Amino acid sequence: MNLTWYGHSCFALAFSCGTTIVIDPFDDSVGYPLCRARADAVLCSHDHFDHNHVSSLQGKPLIVADSAPRTVGGVQIHGLPCFHDDAQGAKRGKNIAFILEGDGLRIAHLGDLGHMPTPEMYEALRGVDVMLVPIGGTYTITTPEAAALIRTARPRVAIAMHFKTELCDFPITDEKEFVRLTGAQSLPGEVEILPETLDRLPATAVMQYPSAT
Repeated sequence: MNLTWYGHSCFALAFSCGTTIVIDPFDDSVGYPLCRARADAVLCSHDHFDHNHVSSLQGKPLIVADSAPRTVGGVQIHGLPCFHDDAQGAKRGKNIAFILEGDGLRIAHLGDLGHMPTPEMYEALRGVDVMLVPIGGTYTITTPEAAALIRTARPRVAIAMHFKTELCDFPITDEKEFVRLTGAQSLPGEVEILPETLDRLPATAVMQYPSAT
């Protein structure tokens, strides 16, 4: 599986079966160039402008905006219903954390998770191979909360997302505290991940947007 970070919370996952799934594409107000990847499916964790801009994608992707289990081109997908805030959705509404299974890997994308996981969520997330976790606070869990979540869920690789960069000036924190708290290492903006090479990747990481490399 090839994992590409397009900035913010947007990733493309390209599987060996030929299926490409994009998660949480953003509109042009976020600051990064739009994701224009070809996709077979697009997953939207919630219906906000920085996570639901499916019109920028190439192809005619299946739009997934619910937690129902399904299989797309050999990739299994199911969602964990949760909230965008710490008040049961009263502030910012609902969120979906997606888990994908393909190429012998389990990958979790937490969307704009705004609270610490419930015991049931932890049970589903525990031991995933790759976890894409928001760290910026304000709209999501904070960096210290993300670090605590990672310690409990114990993914084999945790990759930060939804943080401030030179291109995105949202009122959220940057990656520096995440690096300090977790020892996160740098990864390129595109990386091949295979079951047999997982142990070669850092336990926590920050992917580099092309403009920063």
